[in-house]
Amino acid sequence: MKLERKQRYTPVTNKDRKCGDITYHSFRGTTIYIIHGKNGDMMVDTGLFHVRRAVRKWAKRFNVKYIFITHAHADHDWNAGRFKKAFGARLLLNKKDFGLRSNFKTMKATRPKYRFKCFQLNINGKLFPSPRYKVDIPIKSEGSALLKRLGFEGEFVFLPGHTDGMTALLCGDTLYCGDSFTALFYEPEIPPYAIDIDGMKKSLKKILEINPKWLACGHGLPVKMSDARKVIIKYLNE
Repeated sequence: MKLERKQRYTPVTNKDRKCGDITYHSFRGTTIYIIHGKNGDMMVDTGLFHVRRAVRKWAKRFNVKYIFITHAHADHDWNAGRFKKAFGARLLLNKKDFGLRSNFKTMKATRPKYRFKCFQLNINGKLFPSPRYKVDIPIKSEGSALLKRLGFEGEFVFLPGHTDGMTALLCGDTLYCGDSFTALFYEPEIPPYAIDIDGMKKSLKKILEINPKWLACGHGLPVKMSDARKVIIKYLNE
């Protein structure tokens, strides 16, 4: 499934872009999501510094009370502290990723073609940590209990591999999966990098078992599971 460049990287300014029931903002390679709850809305990830103004302008139209960080890599949590202050929101992050901001772990390329990009990523990750921020609500376990207390229908799903604390949110027929899967290169693709490749493969198998209708990726537009499944199975069988 080819994704059009024009469609994927056009900033949302006047109205929400929709894929099914998914509300998102895709700009400069980063995709931010909004999930609606009974007591307010939840932002999924925050992007790097270069998307801060565009994302903040877009998100002002929602009642952002919570910010869920799928994992503590700079392209997902760089604006966490600023957005927390701007919206008066509370931050959620898996406890296993608490120290990752200041102690970047070396990533491994999942395919030979990503080795050079992985080398660049590891240098940047160590030299440019995200601004400090305080997590208000640590995610310690999978399931729906925490989300239900906050007024959301869904459940947290642990998908370690890309990072130790990589966490997705299953809401209806959509898995907000961070970098557990991606469409960064204009088509469905496995993550280019991982801390633990074997762990990532187990998480990909878990995604197959969950079998949502949509994968809401941290990079690129949401991907239909029917398209992602082919890519995942091919990679696991290589």
